Amino acid sequence: MRTTTRAQSAVARAATTTTKARDGWAATTSRSREVKRAATRNVAALRVESGVRGDDAASPEWVEGMVTFWLDEEWERGAAINADIGRAAAESYAKCVERAARVEAETGEVDDEAFQRMVMALANDLLAFDFTDSFVSAFEVANKVIEMLMLRQGVDVCCVSEEDLTREERYLAWLDSGGSH
Repeated sequence: MRTTTRAQSAVARAATTTTKARDGWAATTSRSREVKRAATRNVAALRVESGVRGDDAASPEWVEGMVTFWLDEEWERGAAINADIGRAAAESYAKCVERAARVEAETGEVDDEAFQRMVMALANDLLAFDFTDSFVSAFEVANKVIEMLMLRQGVDVCCVSEEDLTREERYLAWLDSGGSH
């Protein structure tokens, strides 16, 4: 008959807990990979097109309008700085999509980390913008652009509000009612 000491029991419980945590991490990691793959497929679908309506592809005009609309809702509707930030974000987005398309054409491969690279490129481009008269930063705008793109592509985005989820719908309704930037 084998006797177990308290120390041995504690070690056994710790090993079981570690295994369960590792298994939970593996499941989370697996889910993260699935989301990442879906996001990558969706980024591959992004193309620079004209207009704010249409299929899942987001145009620079859509990015400009959505960023401006977001800032108008958050801070002050119609502030010139909001439109300037929207325009800068759209210009940077267009460059990012063109870069991604060029890399894909050269390598024949879709970038697995396209959203990650895009958020960093957007933030880097937007660092040149003077945010002094605004309440946001280059990184906040870059993150919001990526969040909006992911939501538009149907990616399950963590930690978004109801306002974030319905922003595009409100933006398009605002355009339909004669709103313009």
